[in-house]
Amino acid sequence: MQSPAERARAAGLTLVGQRPRLGAYLAGLWQRRDFVRAYARARTQAGNRRRRLGPLWELLDPVVTMATYWVLFGLLLGARASVTNYLGFLAVGVFTFAVVRRSLQSGSRSVSGNRGLIASLPVPAIILPTAAVVQQVRAFAVSAPVLLAVLLMTGEPVAWSWLLAPVAIALIIPFAWGGALLLARWVSHTADVGGVLPLVLRLWGLASGVMFPVTERMASLDAPAWIESVVVYNPGAVYLAVMRDALLSSYDSPGGAGNWVAAALWAIGALLVGVVVFWRGEGTYGRD
Repeated sequence: MQSPAERARAAGLTLVGQRPRLGAYLAGLWQRRDFVRAYARARTQAGNRRRRLGPLWELLDPVVTMATYWVLFGLLLGARASVTNYLGFLAVGVFTFAVVRRSLQSGSRSVSGNRGLIASLPVPAIILPTAAVVQQVRAFAVSAPVLLAVLLMTGEPVAWSWLLAPVAIALIIPFAWGGALLLARWVSHTADVGGVLPLVLRLWGLASGVMFPVTERMASLDAPAWIESVVVYNPGAVYLAVMRDALLSSYDSPGGAGNWVAAALWAIGALLVGVVVFWRGEGTYGRD
């Protein structure tokens, strides 16, 4: 006679909170890819309903941010003198870093803010930070025409190198996904991290050169070479560099072709670490 546990396994049932094997875990995520897309779309629609401007805000948010930075850094602090096409430089920085920053910020709260959903539905928790990243990639796709329009208005010519921009985005997405998974697990167990994360991400953008060529600032401070290398090859600066190399003919990013190698390494490393670390916490989310 079969035991209750054996009958449950024969029926395809598993223990609540049990962590599956990594391969089965990722297969479960792939099987629910339609749900991930639908959930990301629903989150976007819900956010738009809470705003008076609705979906128009997806376009205005980076534009307002760019205008603010142009006044503060370009006009008042004189950063525009260090770049031929400062407005184009700033536009690529703001729009590109927004994908990373917003993915990490939204992904970090995706688990801690949905404990009830995780506890009530037999789905892997990884779908939540994944949907958060999908939502931000969709937002970038909506705002990308505005970025291209700004570049054309500032005199940037349409070039074959523009075809590398989707490649750069394809490298940014796995990095943002891996980072979102890491932060989602961290914040789910240490809520205080979520409170300081927005400030940390803003400072990271500043250090990565969103607003001005940060390597020139480091050179003016006579910083050691190893510090300059850390600044140039930190993931934020790397992803800004590859996008600027693709879209700006008037600017050559420090690091050259090495930026693309670094971008691929950061993407692979962040995704592998993020998936494994988040998977190891499966079964504790929403129940601790």
